[in-house]
Amino acid sequence: MSINDYAEDLESAARQALAEAKAIKVCPFHSDVTIRVGDDDAERHAYALATTILKRDGNMEMREELMEAIKDQLEMAADEECPQCAHLLDS
Repeated sequence: MSINDYAEDLESAARQALAEAKAIKVCPFHSDVTIRVGDDDAERHAYALATTILKRDGNMEMREELMEAIKDQLEMAADEECPQCAHLLDS
């Protein structure tokens, strides 16, 4: 992944870093649901991965925006389970 590929879309770059670090996953039954795995080490790895990519590509000026985008993606993700699947199991 090159950050230049995602320069126009920090949200996608953040999601990519989180997915590569295995900090998030997509529900296998609901492709529109992102699940936060709850692994602090994986989340730290995603931040480090994003920083490394920015350094390699010479785009460190984008660091703050990308770090904020990663934080936003983590906050928007469902915690550890798909709420739609959980709702179906509760029914």
